[in-house]
Amino acid sequence: MKKTLALIGLVIFAVLMLGCGGSGSPTAVGGNGTLSVHMADAPDPTITSVVIHIDKVEAHVGSGWQTVSNTTQIVDLLDLVQNDIVIGQALVPAGKYTQIRLMVSSGTVTDATGTHNLVIPSAIKTGIKVNLNFTVDPNVLTEILLDFNVDKSIVKLGNGIYHLKPVIPAVIKIVSGTITGTVTDGTNPLSGASITATYTAGTSYPIGTIVNTTSSLSDGTFKIWALKAGTYRLDFTWTDPIDPKVILTGTVNANVIANQDTAVGTVVLK
Repeated sequence: MKKTLALIGLVIFAVLMLGCGGSGSPTAVGGNGTLSVHMADAPDPTITSVVIHIDKVEAHVGSGWQTVSNTTQIVDLLDLVQNDIVIGQALVPAGKYTQIRLMVSSGTVTDATGTHNLVIPSAIKTGIKVNLNFTVDPNVLTEILLDFNVDKSIVKLGNGIYHLKPVIPAVIKIVSGTITGTVTDGTNPLSGASITATYTAGTSYPIGTIVNTTSSLSDGTFKIWALKAGTYRLDFTWTDPIDPKVILTGTVNANVIANQDTAVGTVVLK
């Protein structure tokens, strides 16, 4: 009888321990899903090329990292102004993820004076970490978009050396949209106009949040990536490179719908 009671006690204890184990792992939901990591870029009018070597792409879940890609990729970020690319896709455990990490080993920057090595202070050892809370559901494709803002991420110091200080907004791709258009002075396209997207209505961000920025290309076109649904005010500023006293500005409003592009057409600055 005592042995029977002891056996029953062990069974009950084991069941309780299994139950505790399940509740103690909040990120685990069981099964696998597919995670796809995309990258886009906002340009810098003073730079013509930024080439980086991405050796590994990882995603953080629970207390560890899941490999999304371990194939070295050589990417020119300025090729990603109009179209994003996939830098990693893999089958990963379903669950709640908190970060994407890029292991970048080297890079170069090309400007009007030539091509220069890009100093990467910590990314070689610890990686570039991008915070983003998202869930990978079982048997579902989850797409993440990283917007590598060159104009803010690449910093030229007083000695002429370029340093990498990453500014990378990230969103779940299917819940974000883009805004495109062309900037002119009424006659000619304006290259290098600064464009800021400020959130003015909706529930995706606090009202008044500057969500993202970009610059217009040589033909005056622009594309702002990684914008969650809602209404934005776009503020444009262009400074004449010959006469810095000549500054043109403009403002338009745009409504972003998830997984779509919003075209604002031609924006004339005055």
